[in-house]
Amino acid sequence: MKPLDKIKSIIAKLKQVTESESLAIGKRAFDQVAALTAQKESLLAEFEEVAAAMEASELSEQLIAELDAIRLQAEENAAILKATAQGVREARARLKKIREAELNTGAYARGGAALRNPDASTVATKA
Repeated sequence: MKPLDKIKSIIAKLKQVTESESLAIGKRAFDQVAALTAQKESLLAEFEEVAAAMEASELSEQLIAELDAIRLQAEENAAILKATAQGVREARARLKKIREAELNTGAYARGGAALRNPDASTVATKA
């Protein structure tokens, strides 16, 4: 296979993998994202190897435009994944604070025992 044909094939595969990655992110199928990322990295390494053996003049404007579109989509995917990871970290921190607050409520049952998970029905008010 000629280097230019190989580059075209790699670009087509990169486009498909990047689109699949976008779909997986949208579905929150993060287990699939990891596999697609590995596949994308392999394709990029292959691309670098083939491109290094070619002259720049062999890459058409169309191929360069396709690569730019793939790069933009990959950057968008990365930004979404980063934001999602940050959201998960923040949610975990918030849940931890809520749990700590529940343990330190200072609410007590009638017998004086500390309530770990008090609910409204066990809290009595004095008239």
